[in-house]
Amino acid sequence: MLKPMLLIVVLLGLLTSAHGQTPRRTMAVTFDDLPYVNFGDDAYIKNARVATTKILSTLKKHKVPAVGFVNEGKLENSPDRIALLRQWVDAGMVLGNHTYSHPDFNRLTVAQFEEEITKGDVVTRQLMRSRQPYQLYFRHPMTHTGDTTEKKEAIEKFLEARGYKVTPHTIENSDFIFNVPYAEALQKNDEALAKRVRDEYLALTNTAIEFAEKISPEIFGREIPQLLLIHANDINADSLDEMLKNFEARGYTFVSLDTVMADPAYQTKDTYISKYGPTWLFRWAKSKGMDLDFKGDPDPPKWVMDLYNKR
Repeated sequence: MLKPMLLIVVLLGLLTSAHGQTPRRTMAVTFDDLPYVNFGDDAYIKNARVATTKILSTLKKHKVPAVGFVNEGKLENSPDRIALLRQWVDAGMVLGNHTYSHPDFNRLTVAQFEEEITKGDVVTRQLMRSRQPYQLYFRHPMTHTGDTTEKKEAIEKFLEARGYKVTPHTIENSDFIFNVPYAEALQKNDEALAKRVRDEYLALTNTAIEFAEKISPEIFGREIPQLLLIHANDINADSLDEMLKNFEARGYTFVSLDTVMADPAYQTKDTYISKYGPTWLFRWAKSKGMDLDFKGDPDPPKWVMDLYNKR
């Protein structure tokens, strides 16, 4: 029998050890604007092949079952561009619909947006034929889900009738903003600026995940599986490995979008109406009538925004 004081010391030691452990967390990773977001008008296929190969190699290294959302208007009936999507399928990834030409739903009628959805899945369904049956996923461009209740509900019904699930996100790191000065720095062989932008991007991503981990228990009483939205671009091609290592150090393992979407939190109805595209953590909080502080969800620093706006 342990003496009472010794027992207390042992229990305190166990509690300290438990608190020192990294939490077990899960995340799904999604990419928008496939096959590739080019900076400038030159060497699309060359640059896209390099970025696609880097991204898929990194996903394989970290065992990430990603989903890539396609804008089929970018394919331009080009066999080389379609081959880029085939790389994703051959690597075991899932392709989703991101509309045909990436329009802003705020500026379209319901009928026009429905046409964008219908035109947006022709090639991807063919490429994914060998993977049937699989869940169809759709993501609104700029995550603008409808600036009126009528538009939002009409498109939700249209997507449901076609077998699609709307894909949310809980983490967004403004990578499309960072990518512009990063890619421009690479083109100018300005390695110092490229590194500075990349380091700032990774730091902001860490702040964004910390915020998501903090705010989700305020909404749901627990940390929920996270869902990352990033793009198929140069900064992610060069930063993804370190980003995923950072996530793993925080206790994350990477799971499928199907797995994350099955979590009860993701069954929460999004009733938030806006012309903007905030994360679903913000939408769910508003839908549940909560008035939470989202000021900690980070924005790019001014110097990055200034470089972006000079493009």
